[in-house]
Amino acid sequence: MQSSRVYLSRSAFSHNIALFRKLIGPKTKFTAVIKSNAYGHGLLATASIAMDAGADYLGVNCLEEAVSLRRVFPKVTILIMGSIPNLKERLGELADENFWVMVSRIEEMELLAKLSPTPKLHLKVDTGMSRLGIPFQQAEVLAKEIAEKKLPLSGIATHFASTEDFTEHSYSMLQLGRFQETIDTFAKHGFIDLICHCASSASAMLFSEARMDLVRVGISLYGLWPSLETKLSLSLMKKDVGMLKPALTWKTQIQHIQNLNPGTFVGYGSTFKTTHETRLAVVPVGYYEGLDRKLSNHGYMLIRGERAKILGRICMNMTMLDITHIPDAKIGDDVVILGKSGDEMISADDHATWTGTINYEVVTKILGSFPRIIED
Repeated sequence: MQSSRVYLSRSAFSHNIALFRKLIGPKTKFTAVIKSNAYGHGLLATASIAMDAGADYLGVNCLEEAVSLRRVFPKVTILIMGSIPNLKERLGELADENFWVMVSRIEEMELLAKLSPTPKLHLKVDTGMSRLGIPFQQAEVLAKEIAEKKLPLSGIATHFASTEDFTEHSYSMLQLGRFQETIDTFAKHGFIDLICHCASSASAMLFSEARMDLVRVGISLYGLWPSLETKLSLSLMKKDVGMLKPALTWKTQIQHIQNLNPGTFVGYGSTFKTTHETRLAVVPVGYYEGLDRKLSNHGYMLIRGERAKILGRICMNMTMLDITHIPDAKIGDDVVILGKSGDEMISADDHATWTGTINYEVVTKILGSFPRIIED
């Protein structure tokens, strides 16, 4: 048996997608971004739930993810958003009319245009992220070159750099203006029916003008907020998009219990010393499994509806918990790492706060080989 399991709530996914459907309206398409093992939720399981819940397209980072999906979903439209290393050697895998491939260079477009069937090409524009994409300042020159070479172009896209990080959104508005100018430039060169997209979870919530032809929803698909600043921005803008429902529960079990005398050290480095008689439980999850080592000595898990503090340093494959106050706890009991138990809940945001990171990283790090179990 695996040392832990990840449970996915079908109803939570459906609820979150329905919130965005109501927000974006009938003309804007919904892309469920399931890159990086669906932010730790499981690529294939999440794809199945998202499509059943009404997603129009699936978004991934790399060709490997797209190929894995294609084996199971032969006709679904898949947006490949990341770069594809060694493109020349992998062209055969991209001959799929239902692959939408984001490109950042004309050389990529020229290679992909030779395929039959030809994937749909979406040009990435760098409007201020300084990552992938053509520089927006070169839009006029590149639009002219693409038109002259008669290269196929189906879409145009950009990505916001800081919408999640601030309640003041002038930089996002600057990027949006640059993107709209780029769209207009390409229209002047004959590209008038492009699929235009730029909004991820936060920008889709905040800016109606950014929703365009489709939105690319990642973190909020899973019921997690992009940031506290996103919540605050919505409040300041007097917008109510509804409550998101976290879709993931991560559980393990107690595998060992022992009683410790006062003055006993716990774990590597002897960083914790008991001050009273302590009942300690060991669970088979550590930093290899995706539990952040910075939770050592101050994180919690849930047992029988009670918080159990992490004692000592988190090990590679094990963590120790204080269960002195949970006398009925026994070997084999469920332990909730993320999720609810009784009236208590530990969220990805809690872990992020305790470790100084973001909820994206918390869930994405969960070991991919754990079973992802779909529940209603």
